Amino acid sequence: MKIRKLKSLANTVLFSALGMILGYWIAPNVKMGIPNAEAGVGKIGEALSARSLELVDATGRRRILMALTDSGTPAIWFFDRNGKSRLNLGLYEDNNPFVVLNDENEQAMQILRTVGNKSAPVLVMKSKGQDRTVLGLNFGSTPDPFLVYYDAQGTKKTVYGNFET
Repeated sequence: MKIRKLKSLANTVLFSALGMILGYWIAPNVKMGIPNAEAGVGKIGEALSARSLELVDATGRRRILMALTDSGTPAIWFFDRNGKSRLNLGLYEDNNPFVVLNDENEQAMQILRTVGNKSAPVLVMKSKGQDRTVLGLNFGSTPDPFLVYYDAQGTKKTVYGNFET
């Protein structure tokens, strides 16, 4: 009985070892359709070109869209399970980048972007489509910090710094 278990265990170890050796020998020599550096990804002529790229989930709903905006700048939109754009990344026409977080109605709630030729960082928080708080570095002649907010009537109130629009 013990010899039978020992033979079974020895066979398991032997076949496992052979499988590992075979795997180590086969894996580098077999192309399995998985892109990697050895398969030549990044070589000239192997780029995928398209006007847009859309990723869909298992039910066919659009979840990510990579395309050009109406003004011709690149952007990526991320959609929730209801088809609403909730996160946008891209470039403005002046080549400054942006990140926009949208609510469930696709209205911008927060915008992180850079402004001007010095790419000054600015964070805008919104409510119901209206700017409520703007924080950043002044994009004018000196990059000093600023913080402003807008009251319910839309009147700008400065907490500190100078926000040039």
